[in-house]
Amino acid sequence: MCIGTVVQSKAGRDRYRLYIIVGVTEDGRALIANGRLHTLAKPKKKNLRHLTVLAQGEVQTCLDTDDAVYTYLQDFENRA
Repeated sequence: MCIGTVVQSKAGRDRYRLYIIVGVTEDGRALIANGRLHTLAKPKKKNLRHLTVLAQGEVQTCLDTDDAVYTYLQDFENRA
């Protein structure tokens, strides 16, 4: 998985929520953000096997604010 991939959580309290991968840790976990609960400044660490890929590398670099990430994920969810 690469940075900018839209994923859906498939385990945990955040099950079925959409996120964008914003980084990867050294131990192989993804850093994910959704713009509200988990911001770009404080992304959530999530094991890769607990994520489902919805759109590989679709997000552009223009999503540099939490509001832009949140709006993008809302639009993505409405398209599906």
